[in-house]
Amino acid sequence: MSIRAVILVLCLAPTTAGLIGALVPATGWFAPLGRSDFSIQPVMMFFDQPGIWSSIWLSGFTAITATLLSYVLAMFLLASIYRNGRSGVLFRLISPLLSVPHITVAVGFLFLLQPSGWLIRLLSPWLTGWDRPPDLYIIPDDLGIGLIIALTAKELPFLMLMGLSALSQMKVNDTLDQASSLGYGTYSAWLYTVQPQLSGRMRLAVLIVLIFSVSVVDMALVLAPSVPSPLAPRILEWFRDADLDFQFIAAVGAVAQLFLSLLCCVIWLLCGRMMHRLIRVLIYHGLRPRVPAWVSQSIKLAVFFVALLPCFLSVLGLMSVTIWGFADIWRFPAPLPDEWGFRAWISSADNMIVAGTNSLIIGLASSCLAVCLVIIWLEQTASRRQSTIESWLYIPLLVPQASFLFGLQIVLIWLRLDGLYITLIWVHMLFVLPYVMLSLSGSWRQFDQRYTELSATLGSSQMKQFFRVKLPILLTPIMTAFAIGFAVSCALYLPTIFASNGRMITLTTEAVTLATSASRQALGVASFLQMILPLFVFLCCDAIIRLRLKPFRYFRH
Repeated sequence: MSIRAVILVLCLAPTTAGLIGALVPATGWFAPLGRSDFSIQPVMMFFDQPGIWSSIWLSGFTAITATLLSYVLAMFLLASIYRNGRSGVLFRLISPLLSVPHITVAVGFLFLLQPSGWLIRLLSPWLTGWDRPPDLYIIPDDLGIGLIIALTAKELPFLMLMGLSALSQMKVNDTLDQASSLGYGTYSAWLYTVQPQLSGRMRLAVLIVLIFSVSVVDMALVLAPSVPSPLAPRILEWFRDADLDFQFIAAVGAVAQLFLSLLCCVIWLLCGRMMHRLIRVLIYHGLRPRVPAWVSQSIKLAVFFVALLPCFLSVLGLMSVTIWGFADIWRFPAPLPDEWGFRAWISSADNMIVAGTNSLIIGLASSCLAVCLVIIWLEQTASRRQSTIESWLYIPLLVPQASFLFGLQIVLIWLRLDGLYITLIWVHMLFVLPYVMLSLSGSWRQFDQRYTELSATLGSSQMKQFFRVKLPILLTPIMTAFAIGFAVSCALYLPTIFASNGRMITLTTEAVTLATSASRQALGVASFLQMILPLFVFLCCDAIIRLRLKPFRYFRH
């Protein structure tokens, strides 16, 4: 068996086993619980749950809206600033959000926008006249608007990163120059010539964002309405219910979420195809929409405001999280705490040390393993293009987590592998590896082989060519992929819950638990640590890159 086949088995076997483990109980047959006959009763019980259609609609609505908003804003930002060379500056400003876990962003929005949140504190009482928290339902809201904004703030930097990576493989400036010579403006030229090519290259990344938004649990527990809640949190609730009959309902819910994700993907792809046909019609008729300069400038400013508003709110929310972590007493409507201190740190020190240590060990181990496997895979792949087999590695991201983690836990319990460190690292690696592949494969396949050929003429062996020439040159994308993988591992909630069977805590699981059952100070501590840990790893990776490039600083122009 080849090395690539082993990697495929490591990635696909848990997903396949998990899907089977969820499909079988959904049919009513599950011998360990005394059910040995196939039945449609679990399906009937699932649809009899109160508000089930509202939960399904809410999951689909928030996912499609957040993905569409993130994608459109990313396209407008790239169209506005890519040609003048400022896209890198903008991305560096919003890229720190990549290292922040989803639950931390959600907690930040909660601390910022709830009736007693920091935003109202900053405006009270001098502007609002409130000396007590108002009776307003700002967040969570019935339509999940807060969840949509938070998802947009988190996914916009990711789509920007994927867009910049795809644009680096295209002749964008030449294409825009040709369109401009034919009388097209900035946005129409981008829409007609660049966007159709870019959408194809970003299709996988957009589908990953869409499916994640459908199945997100941790952010939904904090920002989405609870009566009824989206489908993914309800599946987790059914799974945790003491009544064993709800295990079958949870299995049907996992299958329903899989079909909901497929439906959302089909809707997205059909809309994309319709958009491409519309663009062809516009090009065929030679429409060149022209608007006055002041209108174009106003549109650009409006787009920047809408695009950066979620990111700005995220930054304010993270600042609020930091303040709550060091606030002993903070009365409304004071803009800052009345007393600062470390009371929450001292009271929660034991749990935070255990959770932080687990997050660090699991994140480092799964990221190292994923980077090594991806490098081995890329070295074994001669083609410079992504193969069909390679796309199978993304299946764990293209299947809703609850759709196979529910069944995977059943398999792990049956094999007596649940709750082990090695199992948790393995399950985390399933989700880390696709992100590492996305961020590293492009740079790896664009490597100029003439460097290794030159070292070969100097007598270097293949091992020396790889370790002393290729790896040092590609150190920057390798460390970037490692840092992204670590951030992904730190943000995983459902995989940690199911693989550990609730026996291990990480900063993410601790933050979700505290978000519904503890004081703001303790939640602020957990969220602050969850924010700092990935950022610390990012800074360490950046320091390693700078040290490696320091001897070559004199060659810069």
